[in-house]
Amino acid sequence: MLVSEGQEISMGEEAYRHELRSSVLSNNLEALRIVRKVGERIARAADKPDYRWEFRVINDPEMVNAFAIPGGKVAVYTGLFPVARDEAGLAVVLGHEVAHALLRHAGERLSQGQLVQGLGVLLSAGLGSNPQLANTVMQAYGITAGLGYILPFSRSQESEADHVGLILMAKAGYDPRVSLEVWERMERKEHGGPPEYLSTHPGYETRTQQLKSWIPEAMKFYQPQDKAAEFLPPLQSLDSPKARTERELLKRIQAINRDAGDPRGERAVVEALGYGLRMDPNVVYRERQQLRLSYGEYGALRALSSFGRSSLRRVVSDYQNGLSWSELSEMHGARLTDLISWMGDLRRTAASIQSQLRSQPAAPRRLR
Repeated sequence: MLVSEGQEISMGEEAYRHELRSSVLSNNLEALRIVRKVGERIARAADKPDYRWEFRVINDPEMVNAFAIPGGKVAVYTGLFPVARDEAGLAVVLGHEVAHALLRHAGERLSQGQLVQGLGVLLSAGLGSNPQLANTVMQAYGITAGLGYILPFSRSQESEADHVGLILMAKAGYDPRVSLEVWERMERKEHGGPPEYLSTHPGYETRTQQLKSWIPEAMKFYQPQDKAAEFLPPLQSLDSPKARTERELLKRIQAINRDAGDPRGERAVVEALGYGLRMDPNVVYRERQQLRLSYGEYGALRALSSFGRSSLRRVVSDYQNGLSWSELSEMHGARLTDLISWMGDLRRTAASIQSQLRSQPAAPRRLR
């Protein structure tokens, strides 16, 4: 283990903030109440008083996932709700994810990889200004990095998390035998094919055999609750046209970030931003760096500032204070649909410029 727990927590919290900023958060009171209820019980069972626990719900019906990072930051995607079904099913997954954090599996993976070599840089720089770095750090924690996939832990780590997770949920007052039903539903989620959550986890038969062997141990800690487990709210009640519009904008922001992932792509994006914003590309390049934003974030905030006639400083300040894209557009007199359309035009312009750059034999000039 080459990473201290403090360093692991610092990087994890940065990755957590980055993921929340790249997601549509749910404010559904019922969903938040049940997730926090289950999460707080698991947290008490984890017995980590130095952790600052926080539980959030991310509105993404396609993502069957949850994550917990060292330090106590936990998020659940709404796509998990139909598989979990009730608070006991949710405890299976949260117990598993919190176990990853307690066992410091992210620290093990960081120590095994090249990432530890640049630890000082990671701790001193924000992830938003470097999408590739952000993806690398977030994948080390098993977070989606806004790309619609997860990078699972090793099979041995997953088995460890299953084992400890059973004990955590039992201590929290949830029947560990429920885990067999939850993983069976997870296995069936995609018509017999493994969903993303299970893609490189232990095989279903192996996992079932292991769980059955560990359940008797976990049952020693189980004290049944007086009340029946509450059901999670249905997906239909959680989503909305506004949330779907925000997710579309976030997809375009992330697409711009991917487009800027290599030097030639970066130059194309910078020149497209200069053209779309009627600015000198070199000014775009420097300003984006100074604000420590990704190219997608910078473009969207610059355009929103222009549409709404607000200063960029004010728009960026509101964004950094946690306002959602819907709230930002309403506050600054712009329409989210116009911003989405503008981002689409930006990508097409960048693609055209990059095509021209590919036909040039000379290396692209370096932006200053």
